[in-house]
Amino acid sequence: MKYFEDKVELASFLTLTLAVVVGEFSSLVAFFSLLVASLALISTRRRDVAVVFLTSIPIGLAYEELGVHTGIPFGRYTYHFPPYVLGVPIFVILAWGVFSAVSYLAVMDFPLKYKLALFPLLMVAIDVPLDPMMVHYGLWTWAPSWPEWYGVPLTNYLGWYVVSLTVALAFPLFRSRPTRTVNPVFVIPYTLMVVLNALPHVVPALVVPFAVGAGLVVALGAAVCLLARRLNSQERQPTSVAGPH
Repeated sequence: MKYFEDKVELASFLTLTLAVVVGEFSSLVAFFSLLVASLALISTRRRDVAVVFLTSIPIGLAYEELGVHTGIPFGRYTYHFPPYVLGVPIFVILAWGVFSAVSYLAVMDFPLKYKLALFPLLMVAIDVPLDPMMVHYGLWTWAPSWPEWYGVPLTNYLGWYVVSLTVALAFPLFRSRPTRTVNPVFVIPYTLMVVLNALPHVVPALVVPFAVGAGLVVALGAAVCLLARRLNSQERQPTSVAGPH
């Protein structure tokens, strides 16, 4: 219980980890069911988590709608992944909420400046192996562009950063309840989500995107843990009190 304030937060962490492990190897229904249960649990203690999830969905939809029709900010692409809402696949819309919530949990206790720095990077790292995988399976296609990453224009990753930063800039409105101890443990399900999502689909054409993506999320996860350790160490340092002279 070192990093958890009570059993509810611990239960949320365990449920989310189970969602990632079981869901990736069974069905989207199992994944989303367990994910919603985890978010419902943690939201009884941290309303900001629910707000991030609910806020990122319309933000993601707005940018996707803009992207489908104009190519801004991602680049020119076409979806082949029904059903759609305003030309955007429902699962893509929900994915913005899922990825945002899981990434936010990894940094939810950090001071705002670290959230703003880390959250967009965590989000972009998710897409490094994901987008080439989706292109490989024909779920969407990109117009020819250069430079690109295994069929995906690099502008797409700039777009992911822009969308994620838009979500992050709303963080001051979420009124999270600060805790004395920064909890880095939720970076575990984040890392597992990326690695396990790609692992069953690794084929020769996707080995490099998967390896680079896995390396990025592991490196970011390590950075989150080290920063949390540093902040917690500073929190424990006694405050010096000047004595009489």
